[in-house]
Amino acid sequence: MTRAKPRTVFGMPAYNRPDALPRVIESLLSQTRQDFAIVIVDDSPSDRVREIVDSYAGYGPPISYEPNPVRLGMIGNWRKAFERSRELYPASEYFAWVSDHDIWHPRWLEVLVDVLDRQPKTVLAYPLMQRVFPTHRFTVRRRFDTTGVKNPVARLRSAIRNMTSGNCVYGLIRSRALEQAGVFTAVLAPDRHVLMQLLLLGEFSHVPQVLWYREVAGVFSYRRQRRMFFPTRIPIHTYLPMTVQHFGVTLWSFGVCGRGRPSFGRLSGMKYAFAYLWYANKRELLRDDARWRVALQRSAIGKRLLQASS
Repeated sequence: MTRAKPRTVFGMPAYNRPDALPRVIESLLSQTRQDFAIVIVDDSPSDRVREIVDSYAGYGPPISYEPNPVRLGMIGNWRKAFERSRELYPASEYFAWVSDHDIWHPRWLEVLVDVLDRQPKTVLAYPLMQRVFPTHRFTVRRRFDTTGVKNPVARLRSAIRNMTSGNCVYGLIRSRALEQAGVFTAVLAPDRHVLMQLLLLGEFSHVPQVLWYREVAGVFSYRRQRRMFFPTRIPIHTYLPMTVQHFGVTLWSFGVCGRGRPSFGRLSGMKYAFAYLWYANKRELLRDDARWRVALQRSAIGKRLLQASS
């Protein structure tokens, strides 16, 4: 029987999780749609990981495994997972990053492909997910959806207020749109940045079904990100505010290089970059103001200052 060419590629940037890898691969191979391929790029290669991958060869859609000769760091490995996927399967329509420790429901691909097939303006579709702890789990019900929102700036503003990057970045993405968005770049919170650029190119669709089970990661910090992202040398620009980093790359990509075409030209790209900088910084200022007011309310002197200024 001739196997259909993969419409979707799962790109896995692996890093030292042989304990969880078998159940991850089995959850992917159990998808009700089988027109996909898996590309694993390993940033901490070992014989054990290769043995696990080889043990599943021939039991379903194709799986490729590539160890990195030198460590790339998280940004480089996520980029390579996508780039190798495009090199191996250039005709594939959809792409999804998958981790080496989470679980995907058997209908994950079927449901999300159906959304993208029916909604040509949607560039990313993602489901509800459960956060999995050692002793319990809970469903994250926060919903971010821009279906039908035609104005790119309106989509940006909505994302700044409501989007949780970790929920969306593991969604199903149109490969061509992700190429335009620039995949991951050398900035802090690169997942949020690439999602913001994708939002300029199209809409996000949320599916209210639990189709993904996410193992809880470590505590967030920019210091931890710098260490994970840049294993050899930390770029000095990563010490700038995150919004400034994102603004600079968006301005260069869409405003100078014109990577938004044919959706929009360079002038619009510049406008969107400045709109992001304005609304993102406005949001941060409001948050800082709220934190400052909370801090003042905790002391008698602070309460008097607040009363005097009101």
